Amino acid sequence: MLGGSRTEVKAFIALQIVITMASVWLVFVLWIYISAMIKVIQASCVKIHTPAPLVLAGSPVSVSCSIEDDCSLTKGKDFRVAWKIDNDFAPSNLSYQKSNRTYSVIIPSLPDAGATIACAVCVKENCQIVNGVTVKVGYPPSVPKNLGCYLNLTSLQLLCQWDPGQEMASHPTNFTLRIFRTESNRVIPDPYVIPPRAHSCSIQRESYHLFSEVEINVTAVNVFGNATSETLKLIPMETAIFDPPKIKRVEADVLGCLNYTWSLAKSQDWLKMSLSVELRLKTVNNTLDKKLVLATRKQKSKINVCGLLHGTDYSTIMRVKYSPLRNWSEWSDPEIATTLMKAPTGSLETWLKVNDQNAELYWKPSENFSANGRNLLYTVESREPKKALCFTQENHCIFNLPKKVKTVYLIAANAAGRSDHTVVVYRIKGQGSVSKFSVHPQSETSLLIEWERLKSPHVTGYVLEWRSLSETPAAPLSFTLMDKTNNSTIVTGLTPYMPYNMSIYPKYDDWIGRPLTFTAYSSEKAPSVAPMLNVTKISHSYVKLKWNEIPLGQRNGIIQGYTVFVWDERNDIKVLMTSANETSVVVRDLQPFTTYNALMTVHTMGGSLNGSLRSFTTGNIEGIDMVLFVIPACIGSSLLLIIVVFACFGKNERVKMCLWPIIPDPANSSIKRWTNTDPLQGMPPFKEDKDTVLVYLSHFSLLDLSENEPFKSDYVKENQWSHDIDSHDESHSSFQTGVRYDSEHDRDSVPYATVVFGGPYQNHSSGLPAYVRSESTQPLLGAEDPGSPPPYENVSPSGSVSKVQRFTTYPQNSTESEENEELWEEFPMLKSLEIRDTDHM
Repeated sequence: MLGGSRTEVKAFIALQIVITMASVWLVFVLWIYISAMIKVIQASCVKIHTPAPLVLAGSPVSVSCSIEDDCSLTKGKDFRVAWKIDNDFAPSNLSYQKSNRTYSVIIPSLPDAGATIACAVCVKENCQIVNGVTVKVGYPPSVPKNLGCYLNLTSLQLLCQWDPGQEMASHPTNFTLRIFRTESNRVIPDPYVIPPRAHSCSIQRESYHLFSEVEINVTAVNVFGNATSETLKLIPMETAIFDPPKIKRVEADVLGCLNYTWSLAKSQDWLKMSLSVELRLKTVNNTLDKKLVLATRKQKSKINVCGLLHGTDYSTIMRVKYSPLRNWSEWSDPEIATTLMKAPTGSLETWLKVNDQNAELYWKPSENFSANGRNLLYTVESREPKKALCFTQENHCIFNLPKKVKTVYLIAANAAGRSDHTVVVYRIKGQGSVSKFSVHPQSETSLLIEWERLKSPHVTGYVLEWRSLSETPAAPLSFTLMDKTNNSTIVTGLTPYMPYNMSIYPKYDDWIGRPLTFTAYSSEKAPSVAPMLNVTKISHSYVKLKWNEIPLGQRNGIIQGYTVFVWDERNDIKVLMTSANETSVVVRDLQPFTTYNALMTVHTMGGSLNGSLRSFTTGNIEGIDMVLFVIPACIGSSLLLIIVVFACFGKNERVKMCLWPIIPDPANSSIKRWTNTDPLQGMPPFKEDKDTVLVYLSHFSLLDLSENEPFKSDYVKENQWSHDIDSHDESHSSFQTGVRYDSEHDRDSVPYATVVFGGPYQNHSSGLPAYVRSESTQPLLGAEDPGSPPPYENVSPSGSVSKVQRFTTYPQNSTESEENEELWEEFPMLKSLEIRDTDHM
């Protein structure tokens, strides 16, 4: 029950929603209907009127708007009437009129496409459109042009047609054709009315005479007016177009002549009048030979054409017309006939090439040669001995030339006879050749060849020969003979984009010079194909790319060179350009194990073509490459090490002093022990002598202090190294001998300490000495040195550590022995330096 109650509630809610939506829709429809009815009611009380809904372009338009007295829009209101033209309010300078609740406006002109004019009622600033009218604009018809007529001899109707000009789509134009007879100046009673959209008319036979002049015009009419074409005057027969005539028979009864028998078409065979006839004769190879225009009175009379080539096939066509000023008929079907043959006449141009008695003879008709027949047979023969060397129907022949024969004869023959012989003289090969030449394309099938004339007086002419290189089998050779005054010639009949091998030979009195050979194109363009790149060798840092040459027939020009582009994933590009003769390139400085793309472009003077894309990946550095790199590096390092070792052994003392310098050891130094051995032992040598300095590290220097000089530590610091030891008293000579150094070793040694006396060291009664610590930065020997005693400290008599930072003097009331004892007790390591008289001795 609960489930059923929920379903019923849902159904009820849905029904209520549907009813609500239907109510809203009904209200909306009623609102639209009421609004439309209000507009209809409003419009019913306002009438708008215009005299013409279609007006001529540029003409003024009058529109009036009438409002009824009981119109709800205006009743009891202060209103005004405004006009709108295509949703824009009309300007205030127009002509407005008001009469008995009728408001009018005159618009001087409307746009070319017309306009919609609306009447609006305005209460204060609120304007409401109440009615409107659409006015269209039109034009008068255009004048018909290019009126022309011709007579159809089959139906004997005069067909006329014209150009109607611009027409309006909404208002069609009607045409009327009229014909007048000039001899009676009378109009044909019934003019020809042409249906709309038609621009031609057929005039019946009874409206004119074939040989009488008539006048014809066409009038165009629409709602805005009419226009008449210019009057055409003609004689109907002169406008006739004949059907193509027929050539019945062709006879060749005289040498070089053909006789023709012809007639008009059957539908026009009844005409008996003088006609003009035109004949065109072409040879079978499509060369125009004759063009004749004849006048004849009788159709069936023969037309004789002479001056033709003997034994030549001619194709003939014919057409006719009535008047020299009117149209020709179409051409008749062609008729082929052959003139009578006779023996060939004239000479042939020849070009003989001999190589080890193998002769190649080429020939072609000269300007005065006439074959006078078909199926020519050429014979090459010698007179001494009498022998036929070659028979052929081609324009060249290859034969074996006997050694004693220097002259051969060329003869042409047909079914009617033989021609006179052409003498061909064999000339040996000699010196001399053309040095400079240039090639200039003249068209897609011709070339201008220029060269520098030779200045030799023995030159008699030049021979230019050419042959196509792209034909298979090889194309026949073509040549041209030129006078010695020529330095240029134009070669025609070439195939575009195909290579030709050309050679220029100079001709001398008794020999032929060496040829200048070159390849030429009449026109060039980009090659048809591009070479395919192949990877022939690849390493971690370079790659070798190779390609095959383009086939000769697909080059379309002379190859100028190749461009190879190589780039990696980062678009680091390498561009290499090669000449036309190269077929490979090596790309270096590549990164190992990297993918590269390669592209080739081939160039001609006519354009360039890109080949296909080729990808490759460089390899890793191989073991052999690593060995080739490591071995030289190891050898170089070994040589460097050997040099260093030998240098160390050769300079042992200097290296020793640099690596292990001598460090002073006070414990092993005793001023009591003097030695006469070389004090510079173990010191590095110097090349230059320097000033004497205190450098003996294992000894102490003694410095006397005069009585007048006070004992101050600063004084000692400033002067202990500055004065010369040699300035001492002579009594100290023995001591100075032990401590003075004059070698260059002194510069690297630093005195460890200086003992300063107030007087001579033998005289201890002059005062207590002052001991000053050394300012040397040389470290004392550490504990690692087994020869050094353990470090010591300055200990006071009471057993406490002395905090005295320097040597000091003792009280004045102390005795000399006590002072000495106390001094050595405080500094046990210096006790070994005690100087006694016995030691000095």
